[in-house]
Amino acid sequence: MVETGIAIGLPEGTYGRVAARSGMASKMGIAVGGGVIDRDYTGEIKVILRNHGEADSLYKGGDRIVQHIIEKIANTDAMEVNDLGVMEQGKMGFGSSDLNTKRSISAKDEEVKICVLHVETSENEFFSAADMGYHARLMKEREMLSSTHVNAARTGTMSDAFMDKIRMAGRKDEKWQNRGRELVRLREGGKKIPDKWIEKDGLLYYKNRLYIAENEALQTEIAQGCHDSVVAGHFGQEKTIAIVTRNFYWKGLAECIRDYVRSCDECQHGKSYGMPSTG
Repeated sequence: MVETGIAIGLPEGTYGRVAARSGMASKMGIAVGGGVIDRDYTGEIKVILRNHGEADSLYKGGDRIVQHIIEKIANTDAMEVNDLGVMEQGKMGFGSSDLNTKRSISAKDEEVKICVLHVETSENEFFSAADMGYHARLMKEREMLSSTHVNAARTGTMSDAFMDKIRMAGRKDEKWQNRGRELVRLREGGKKIPDKWIEKDGLLYYKNRLYIAENEALQTEIAQGCHDSVVAGHFGQEKTIAIVTRNFYWKGLAECIRDYVRSCDECQHGKSYGMPSTG
């Protein structure tokens, strides 16, 4: 039993459920026992973990071990009746639903076209030609590798759509707007513009890097695009910072990237215990 040191209060008409994390279940064989948290329970949440894997598991403060799900519950009154009506399954019990006619499934060998390698060889992923057009894993990777901010960080080119997204974020940031208006005023007045700053086509540049507004969603998108790639591997903190700073700048950029990398589930699951943190 793992003590979390956390107590919660739940809304009326709900209950809490503690569920297993898919990564821990599939890779480590860790299952969650029990799991229901009554609405009126306000004590410390404790988690029952059952290890069905072959290796011991060690957890420390800050590790993500379960998911907490809040679900609605119907607190209806029960009614005694004489007849429950006619149902297809009726009183037939365990295994009875398997008596229905099922469609048969045939399998055939497929030539491997793509292999995604992992540190643990048992976790390697193999894909055939049939997977390449629609498999969710490959579609996600294709989206990552073709995203505008990743291409920008590596080739120095950006799409109009992504530029518009940066402009939109800037319009909602008062500091970004004030900086832009000041640069335009100085330029139109024929006055000297501060070193390292440029305003062009509704975008701001600092040291020839795009100045990004204080927009958490946009900053996270950039961090994700430059860090999350199965093909290239998940870069560490300093490498990801180096990629981002080739084309982007915002206040607190380095700490933002470090926070993102530290929160990356795949990096945490793939990290050996006792080894230094990613980056």
